[in-house]
Amino acid sequence: MVTVNRSQFLENTKFRGGAARIRFRLSVVLAFSIGTLVLLAVLAVLALQVRANVKNTLDLLNDKAQFILKSVERDVASHLNPVREQLEFIARQIEDGAYDITDRKQLGTLLTGALAPLPQVDRIVVVDPNRRAFGIRRNPDHKTEVIERIIVAQPIDTEAHQNLMTTKGIIWGRLVHRNGETFLTVQRALRRDGNIIGFIGAGVSTTELSRVADETGALLSQPTGNNGSKQLYTAFILYGPNNVLAHPNLTSDSSLQSDKKPAISIFETGDIVLSELWNGVPISGFEQAAAEDVNVVGVTLGDIDYVALYKWVYDYGEIPWAIGVWSEAGDHNTELLRLNFAALAGLAIALVAVLAAILVGRQIAKPIHRVSLNALKIGNLDLNEIEILPPSRIRELDDEATAFNTMLAGLRSFETYVPRTIVARLMHAGGDRVESTQRRVAIMFTDIVGYTAASENLSATEVAEFLNNHFSTIGNCVENEGGTIDKFIGDSLMAFWGAPDDQEQIEQRACPTAIAIANALALENEERRARGQDSVRLRIGIHTGDVVVGNIGAPGRINYTIVGDTVNLCQRLEALGKEVDPTAEFITLISKPVRDALDADFPVQPVGTFDIDGRTGKAEVFRLIA
Repeated sequence: MVTVNRSQFLENTKFRGGAARIRFRLSVVLAFSIGTLVLLAVLAVLALQVRANVKNTLDLLNDKAQFILKSVERDVASHLNPVREQLEFIARQIEDGAYDITDRKQLGTLLTGALAPLPQVDRIVVVDPNRRAFGIRRNPDHKTEVIERIIVAQPIDTEAHQNLMTTKGIIWGRLVHRNGETFLTVQRALRRDGNIIGFIGAGVSTTELSRVADETGALLSQPTGNNGSKQLYTAFILYGPNNVLAHPNLTSDSSLQSDKKPAISIFETGDIVLSELWNGVPISGFEQAAAEDVNVVGVTLGDIDYVALYKWVYDYGEIPWAIGVWSEAGDHNTELLRLNFAALAGLAIALVAVLAAILVGRQIAKPIHRVSLNALKIGNLDLNEIEILPPSRIRELDDEATAFNTMLAGLRSFETYVPRTIVARLMHAGGDRVESTQRRVAIMFTDIVGYTAASENLSATEVAEFLNNHFSTIGNCVENEGGTIDKFIGDSLMAFWGAPDDQEQIEQRACPTAIAIANALALENEERRARGQDSVRLRIGIHTGDVVVGNIGAPGRINYTIVGDTVNLCQRLEALGKEVDPTAEFITLISKPVRDALDADFPVQPVGTFDIDGRTGKAEVFRLIA
């Protein structure tokens, strides 16, 4: 048991300065602060009763502006992100070798299936290294056809070409106009083993994007009175400051677009408010919206005032987009006038009240809020992310911080010696005893080859440092797949899946863990060889079966562990690795029950049947390819 008393903790953590600190009781502070705030509130009510209206009005208008822009931005993203994701999916399939870009039949099936759920896409095309383009195009009658042609070589010194060659991922390219419609191009280079093997591209219809803008504006439009009238919204997307990418007027008329001019200017849409957007005057009071990059401007045309909201988006190519809406000001100006009047009338009292509330509230709320946040982290066992709470001049809060820090020190010690999953189980159990039971689990044993002999030339400090680094690496791999580390035995690790909580497909967790360990070991050995050190060789055994899991041990010293013949067989599988391939840098052997539980395409190969010490008959063994 770890014992930490108050004086030792404060001394060891240097929690306080040397000088005595003046502390006030919470009751005194609360009485003073509440009395002061009540007095100020009474004065404010007697004066104009406006402070609450000022804040509520500003918050309402800011929230409304942000909500409207987020709605438009979300609709645009919902329209374009599927295109990005579908092209990434196709690219990964080709790069992983699942599809050959020279096999037109196979590639045509892939592209046709990818195009089907994307009505906003005109075509998807794949270009091989010889600049032969093959793709699937959707005709105006919604039927698809194959397109094949030779791509004219693009000068390698153009900025667009260089960007495509060097970028690993999707590039939103330029606008093109074909068949009477403008499309936004989406491109990506295909790579395999670091080399470019081709390109993939698609065309996104701006007419469909205009329909999204039209539908978004219709959804935002809302009734303004009992007579059924609506406050109408017009949504738009600008391509740079002066060109229009999407607008409701472009859903049916794209006659002004051409090959030389795929995007029309803001003055050609017939939208008189949009044409005056950059002459609009910023409206005050929207600092909260501005912090979220939302611009709010007023546009006056004749006797009518309009409000336009827009936000610059930089996610779809080198040319930024301005996503926005506009509508008549309506009741907006009335709200602002009322807000300004209320703010001016109650400014003096409001400033004093706000200042007092902030100064007092911070002293009380900060430490309490910090404790609550850290308590949530404790509930998630994120102990390493929790900082020690600072002292407070308020006695009760100071005692609270000391008690919390003492508890944190004890929990960190507890977590050091007990597996994280067990800590979580014990905490969530509310003190209930974890009963022993029979469970089906997947078990892993690891062992460093030849480490006993190699460690004879190392000091105790070097041995501990090496093992700590080694176990940290493979332990992270185990925990990333939801495994429980049971114990460390010398230079060996024992872990299992399926307990203390039920887990599905435990073999599908254990085997990818072994592959992750192999990859981590390969990187570690490269660094060791670069330093002139010997490589670390590792054997792993994985077996699955029924075990007894729970509290095992004497009353004064109990471990949560697993026992049974399944554990013994797993350890012997690991040891069998030196017989199967004695020179391997990394070898993982799995039993037949594990192999049977894996997907058919999992990378394994049979290595034969073997006699296992302590067991009758032979056991069929497989090797996991990492």
